[in-house]
Amino acid sequence: MGKKSKDPTFEQQFQPFLRLGRYLPDDFLKATEELLFLVSAYGKSKTPKQPETREQYFEFTAHVHDGWKQAQRRIAALLTDALSRRDAATANEKVQHRLRNRDGQLLAKRASSLVRIEINILRRILDTVLWTIFAAEHSTLRRLFVVGGKSNLSAKNIADAMPTAERFNVNPQQIALCTDILSIVHVGDLLVANRETGAVDFVELKAGDKNYKISKIAEFAVKSGCERFEGFATAGFDETDMEQFQRVKRQTERNQTIMTAIHSEGGIDHNTGIEVKIFPIKDAPEFWNSTIIDCYHQLNESKKWAIATIEECVHVGVYSDQEIAFVGFKSWMASIKCKSRVFNLTDSFRDPWTRPLGATDLPFELVKKIFRGDILVIICLDIVRMVQLANQMLEGFLALTSARDAARVRGKGIPLLQCEDQFVRARIGTATYFVGEGLRDRVVFDQHLPSQLIANHISTMQTREVAAS
Repeated sequence: MGKKSKDPTFEQQFQPFLRLGRYLPDDFLKATEELLFLVSAYGKSKTPKQPETREQYFEFTAHVHDGWKQAQRRIAALLTDALSRRDAATANEKVQHRLRNRDGQLLAKRASSLVRIEINILRRILDTVLWTIFAAEHSTLRRLFVVGGKSNLSAKNIADAMPTAERFNVNPQQIALCTDILSIVHVGDLLVANRETGAVDFVELKAGDKNYKISKIAEFAVKSGCERFEGFATAGFDETDMEQFQRVKRQTERNQTIMTAIHSEGGIDHNTGIEVKIFPIKDAPEFWNSTIIDCYHQLNESKKWAIATIEECVHVGVYSDQEIAFVGFKSWMASIKCKSRVFNLTDSFRDPWTRPLGATDLPFELVKKIFRGDILVIICLDIVRMVQLANQMLEGFLALTSARDAARVRGKGIPLLQCEDQFVRARIGTATYFVGEGLRDRVVFDQHLPSQLIANHISTMQTREVAAS
């Protein structure tokens, strides 16, 4: 395998077979395992039996929230330290570059890369709470992200937000998350969810009396829609005040658009300006995660691997040996002529759009082994066979098309589902669209059954066709 490393494509081919936990310092690995337990298993560990009454349910949610709150406190402290080390590592990179010290540059880059990985992992662990609050509903979670928005993660912002979050978190039925710590949320400074009332709100924090006053004026101007009020209230503003007012006004308008789309299951998408309609799924989601568990239970001292295929298009391998995983899975895909992208379940730590490992419905002991790298879960959604499955359900629904056909949509920056240089197109009647990567993400990282996702797409398109006719 060493000789193959000279092949420029080798690193990309090997990437899904890396064991994330093996690259982490022992103390950080131990801390993150504890954090994973707090966000995904703590509440269950404190609840000996399934809640049956309202009181028992609230007792359970109080335990769940307690685990989440403990995790956020620890993540906030670890991130503050990591951000300091990141800044030091970045500064050292520049120094070593200026000194033309190659060995020093290499060590500095490694240190910088490692601390960035640590930051990413910590944020994704807290993302588990976000995905749980929104029941892993991708369409809702995507509303919280702003294209072109910047991460405001900093030690100062953490220090500013945590005291207010802690005041909200005194209520055992309430959880307040610092949004800057989360990976994809560009709405508000705090996300506050109350289990008792069912309310989910975003809170803006304003420092200083003047900033607070300007912010309140901007917020009222948006909510009231009164231009006369805006003109009257801002008449005495200087240039700096007006810039602050316009910035908060734009932010408030964007937040209002986002929340309207979430609460009304439709509205204007704040990223594209396109009208969206979120169609609720009538049936309970169906998952194939039990296949991963079954494969894992087949492993022992002598058997280092187990494989399975779900609905003829999802190929999964569970391994306790990295080399067997690399050679075995690649050979399997080659034998069935599958050229679709291969994923490791821990790739979710790199991609904020996917369900976090801690939010999967897998036993915690297995989650911990996957995170440590003791167990590798390799998954591939075979795009060609998925298209065949869809067309068995509805003839001609999906097709593979060239990159030229998808160029118009690709130009808008929408990540599209593809296999090599071909893209997946869906069509019912006059309605046509290109399928996004979200479908694959749901199959791979949520372990959602492809047939149900396809059926939902068909139903949604048919509903739109009827509505348009």
